[in-house]
Amino acid sequence: MTDVPVHGAADAPSPAVAPPPGSPRFALFDSLRGIAVLFIVTYHVAAVTGAINNGTAGDLIIVMGNQALLMFFAISGFLLYRPYVSARAKGRPLPNTLRYARRRVLRIVPAYWVALTVLAIFPGIVGVFSHDWWRYYGFNQLYSHDTIGKGIPPAWSLSVEVTFYLALPVFALAVRRLRLGSGQGAWLRSEIVALGLVVVCGVSFQVLAARQVISDLVAQSLLGQCAWLAVGMTLAVASVAVERSDRRPRVVKVVVEHSELCWIGAVASLAGLTALLHPGGLFGLIEQLRTKQPFPTILGSIALTASLLTLFLLPAVFGERAGGLPRRLLAWAPIAWIGLVSYGIYLWHLPIAHMLGLTSDRQHFSGTGLGLADKIGHATTPILYVLTLAVTCAIAAASYYLVELPFLRRKER
Repeated sequence: MTDVPVHGAADAPSPAVAPPPGSPRFALFDSLRGIAVLFIVTYHVAAVTGAINNGTAGDLIIVMGNQALLMFFAISGFLLYRPYVSARAKGRPLPNTLRYARRRVLRIVPAYWVALTVLAIFPGIVGVFSHDWWRYYGFNQLYSHDTIGKGIPPAWSLSVEVTFYLALPVFALAVRRLRLGSGQGAWLRSEIVALGLVVVCGVSFQVLAARQVISDLVAQSLLGQCAWLAVGMTLAVASVAVERSDRRPRVVKVVVEHSELCWIGAVASLAGLTALLHPGGLFGLIEQLRTKQPFPTILGSIALTASLLTLFLLPAVFGERAGGLPRRLLAWAPIAWIGLVSYGIYLWHLPIAHMLGLTSDRQHFSGTGLGLADKIGHATTPILYVLTLAVTCAIAAASYYLVELPFLRRKER
């Protein structure tokens, strides 16, 4: 199986995407981030212009934007958990917790604090300079209805990520102590059982929230979102298992040789989600969140989401140097670069879209915007999208090269 564990280009990667020492690099995951963040920008620009209220196309954008965020969770689950799985499968000590924590802090904190502070000054995003400042700077924005949509609104997901960072070493240690039989396959059985319990936990909290038994904030926390992180973690386990196996499973052969089938399946899952959920625009989506959802809809959407995430990631997990349209797209330099600076794009794009598109939006910023959404007529959404992406990429590049890199170079010191 010499073709499976090949995971990266010959050149040394940027510190932003470099794996921990001794771990392989999965270079195509850079572009997965790039595609995901482009989908998220599309969703938010369409929300600013109102395009998401325009029938089936709007419903597709809503579902696509929501799934793109979950892709980031699955990507984090894969990349962060794989070193732990590899160490356990090889009988080696788990990665050093202090080194792991240092890498995580340097990766997310400096760029976020800079973006949060600058945007609070101009255009004056709401809530940061208030008595709730500690929630935003302390990654607790998610845990209150009063703050989840303020500050940098998409940054609620960082609350989930930070909680995951804290829980991961504890989870890995617990799984390492779990003994299910003996022999070479014992580690794999333990991983499957442990991750199965994580999935059951995440699905249970999502079902309870959709049935309005518990608050939606609980489902949006790690307790509910752990199901999507577990998708990536399960792929990490599969990656290590295949790497250590003498024979390549048939499903891996299909992924390596016919990666197009994976993305065709992902597109079919996305279409199925759109037909099943049929949000009916932003206000329809909000109304759905406020009403009890039937069990078939809840379980169907969870199953289709898991299918979409898995099929979307598979070509980047196995056979990285194999052919196929998905891998050629993921190897395209512009998409990879967008993935490289995707953290900055994620932090900055929505306030920029609000400022460019709206004259005034006191719910999100206190300054005066350009109001392009009222001035440029029928082509509002594509024009605002291009402008938002151009301005955001420029700022994200500055954030990456001037703020992130100086800290990222210290990850292994």
